[in-house]
Amino acid sequence: MTTIMTRLYPTQSAAQAARAGLLEKGQNEDTIQIILAGNSEEAAAAMNAARVSKASAAAYLQAMTGKQALLVVQAPFNPIGTAQKAMRVLQKHPSLDVGLADEDLYLREYPDARFSNSIMNDHPLFMSNPFRRLSHGHIFGSNPIMKSKPRTSAMRGGGHMSRMFWPMKLVSPPKERSSVIRGGRLFSSLFGLPLLTSRWPSRDDVPTIIR
Repeated sequence: MTTIMTRLYPTQSAAQAARAGLLEKGQNEDTIQIILAGNSEEAAAAMNAARVSKASAAAYLQAMTGKQALLVVQAPFNPIGTAQKAMRVLQKHPSLDVGLADEDLYLREYPDARFSNSIMNDHPLFMSNPFRRLSHGHIFGSNPIMKSKPRTSAMRGGGHMSRMFWPMKLVSPPKERSSVIRGGRLFSSLFGLPLLTSRWPSRDDVPTIIR
């Protein structure tokens, strides 16, 4: 669905002010066109290229007899809410009444059989394009693919999972152990007797005193 919004302003500066308001609210500049009064054939061709209906174009051409300027906005369905946002902006910039009951035309887009084997025309990326900005942006208004950041935790935010339910760390540095049995006891204590005894000195160990 594409919405074609047309507003006729008394001067080009008034149309430029409305255009600036649209750009300030995030409207893509490629979807905005200002058609000036002057050569009726060129103005009619420009309206046709901008997808203005024949009835609307006839009313505008009849009213464009001086310095009037026609603002045409092609608001696509994506990002969602683009058309409604543009309409609110245009309400703040009063335009000339040309006798049309509705200056917002809703066009339903139909698939083109020529591109049945392609997701989109010219094969741009379906969700985003890293090489250039899409003409109408992404359907949600921003790039859905974000660069990943290194994480040190399984939980978002980088905090330790233990901090969620316990104020202290669950993993502490190991202490030095003097026994293979947990608790620090000596293995020999299981037998009730020492397994190593002190050796009494032999004669060879007694030093000989020479006088």
